[in-house]
Amino acid sequence: MAVIDGLRQAVSLLTRIPMGPFSEHGAKRSWALAWFPVVGAGVGVLWLAWWKLFSGMPVPLRATGAIVSEILLTGGMHWDGWADVFDGWGAGPGRREQARKDSRIGAIGVLWLVAGFVAMVQLWRQGADTLRWPLLFLSPVFARGVISVATALPKASAQSQLAQWVQQMTDPRGSIISSLLTVGLSYWLIGPRALVLDAGVVLLAAMFVSYWQRIFSGLNGDILGATVIFTELAVLAVGSWSWIWR
Repeated sequence: MAVIDGLRQAVSLLTRIPMGPFSEHGAKRSWALAWFPVVGAGVGVLWLAWWKLFSGMPVPLRATGAIVSEILLTGGMHWDGWADVFDGWGAGPGRREQARKDSRIGAIGVLWLVAGFVAMVQLWRQGADTLRWPLLFLSPVFARGVISVATALPKASAQSQLAQWVQQMTDPRGSIISSLLTVGLSYWLIGPRALVLDAGVVLLAAMFVSYWQRIFSGLNGDILGATVIFTELAVLAVGSWSWIWR
């Protein structure tokens, strides 16, 4: 079935879970984007497990466990993209693509890896009294929902085979369904506050993608990976703030 093939392809794209061969027919590929938030929900369950099952541990250790679990599940592809875009940014206009594609992580990439990791742990730590389980669950869901929409909008970079391939399977139905799933789930879990969360996160993510698209002359796989990390951070930051309106 096209729907099931789409789920399997989404899992294959976003994680390191082996899914075996699946059809390459365009009609079936178009459903993969619709499943991106569902894959994010799987990561969200991992985050919740660390928050709930290890409640006796210090919050920084729980946050670290959640991040490491996500890295193991995804192969670290999103954090790798996060480091690569900042390596490219730091190299300057003439060497951006070369630095981004270098398999070695440069000094600037390492600094931003550390900064992103510390920021994630700190958001968990500062939000220990205000974070609610829906925010932890929704953070990875939003991140995957955002990139499912991002692939349908900007032009893929001529240097990125991955982004071009992903855009070949993009169908408006997939991005629309992904958006409806993400927004609907957030509203169901946190009520009207979801409007604040949705608007804030979408605005920040759109600015993030737009900036890096200009830097690298189009969308590429590293930008998509970096957007996942950025959106996870944004959900925790914006979501924690919005809880003051309870």
